[in-house]
Amino acid sequence: MSDDTRRGGLAEVVCIACPIGCGLIVAAQSDGRITVTGNRCPRGEVFGREEVSAPRRMVTAVAPTGSIAFPFAPVRTDRPLDRAMVAPLLERLNSCTVSLPIRQGAVLIEDFHGVRVLITRTLPPDEIAPVGESGPEPEGQDDIPPLQKIP
Repeated sequence: MSDDTRRGGLAEVVCIACPIGCGLIVAAQSDGRITVTGNRCPRGEVFGREEVSAPRRMVTAVAPTGSIAFPFAPVRTDRPLDRAMVAPLLERLNSCTVSLPIRQGAVLIEDFHGVRVLITRTLPPDEIAPVGESGPEPEGQDDIPPLQKIP
């Protein structure tokens, strides 16, 4: 694994719970306890314990739309996903096609191993005018006065 090194009951982990990035030493004791050292904040201890017992990650990615103007829709999970399931989620996202228009917050995948995948940006319909023709008029633009030069 790229972010930790494990030897027996000992793991060296770089904490990603806050921007400091502490180098943690996580040790599994013979009585089942887990000790964490090297953390500079309380979040590091929690992260170290979870990283050796059940590592999880928030996933941000994109899903294809089939649109020329907006070829991808940005997405994210609503909570951390088991780290072993990140690659299968990315494969599933790559194999689906998002239909436009779509609103921010829409659910793309309702349940992928206990997490939902949400759209993170509103995207308009794919309306691109052919070359040489003007496209549809944007709504609500009639009330905007023309730009004036500042003296």
